[in-house]
Amino acid sequence: MFPPGHYGMALALYAVVGYVLLSQGYVRDALSGGGIVLAYTLFPDVDGQLEFLVHRGVTHTLWFAVAVGVFCVLVVAPSLLKRPRREALRGGLWAFFLGAFAVVSHLLADVLNPWGVMPIYPVSPALYSLDLVRATNDAANYAMLAGGVGIAVAAWFAGRHRDVRQSLVRRLYRRLRDRETVAE
Repeated sequence: MFPPGHYGMALALYAVVGYVLLSQGYVRDALSGGGIVLAYTLFPDVDGQLEFLVHRGVTHTLWFAVAVGVFCVLVVAPSLLKRPRREALRGGLWAFFLGAFAVVSHLLADVLNPWGVMPIYPVSPALYSLDLVRATNDAANYAMLAGGVGIAVAAWFAGRHRDVRQSLVRRLYRRLRDRETVAE
């Protein structure tokens, strides 16, 4: 797929995560997470910029999803080092999830076209494709974008919570800290 299709798929898939966060009152986490997923969803297509990589090769695998997840953890690592261990662990897991999720959403969009993906290459050269629409089909790409935006907007309105809370990581840390204070 082209960028609009990838953005649409990322929005549609992340809408589920965003809905859960929004329904619990974590607006900031839902929005920032969605922004990160959108920012990284085109990352697998870096292979088109690098001559030594084959398009839809190593960057279109689950191994690359893990690598991007680790990269996201490394990006936020300096800020996590200053936090308590449990909060840092939760933040690192969230960063990993968002990076890997972005790549997986990219792969799922590419499964829709005839070229497909080989998600566990080189372990298995199995090619997965639904052969529904060509990646160059502008109408399909923009329909996916419109669908993704529509699903994300529906998730926003359905998941809105009147009681806006702090960040999930900060709230869990404070809850844990209060228990330790009471126990002392």
